[in-house]
Amino acid sequence: MATTTEHLDELTRPELERHDREILEVGDARPQPTGTFGRSVVSGPRGPFGARLLQPIPARWAAIGATAWVVLLTIGIAVEPAADNPNAVDPWYVSALGTMLLVAMVSMLAGFWLRRRWSLAASLVASGILVLSTVMCPVSGHHTNVGAWWVVQLCCALGLVATSTLGLRRA
Repeated sequence: MATTTEHLDELTRPELERHDREILEVGDARPQPTGTFGRSVVSGPRGPFGARLLQPIPARWAAIGATAWVVLLTIGIAVEPAADNPNAVDPWYVSALGTMLLVAMVSMLAGFWLRRRWSLAASLVASGILVLSTVMCPVSGHHTNVGAWWVVQLCCALGLVATSTLGLRRA
C-alpha cells in the first residue's frame, strides 16, 4: 500500500509500451529490476516463435557454429573405423535419418551464410539427429564393436548440441 503521494503516483502512472515512439527524457526511463547476475526479471512480449527465428545473429555466432560443425564433424568421421559389413543394406530408418541429417545440414549452412537465428535451430536439429545416429550405429549392425571411437564420436555430437543450444540462448 502506498503511503506517500510519490509512491501513489508511481503506482498509478501507466507503463510505456514497446510500440510507443515517444522520445523519452533522461529522467523518464525507469530502472528495470534485476535478478541474479544482473539479468532483467521483467519480461515483455517476446513475439511469435517464427518471428524470433528470422532475427539476425552476429557474424561471430555464425562463424562459431560453422567452425564447430567443420571441426567436430571431421573429428567424428576421422575416428570411425571401417564398417563391419560394408556390403550390408542399411535399414530404411538409417537412410531416412541420413537424409534428414543432410537436409538439416544444408539448411544450417545456408542460415549461417545468411546469419539468421533459424540456422542455430537447424544446427540443433542436425546435431540431435547426429547424436541419435551415433547411438543407433551399433543397433543397426553398421558397427558391432563399441570402443573409444564411439565415445569420441558421441562427445563430438554432444558438443554440437551444446554449441547450438548456447548459440540459440546467447545470439
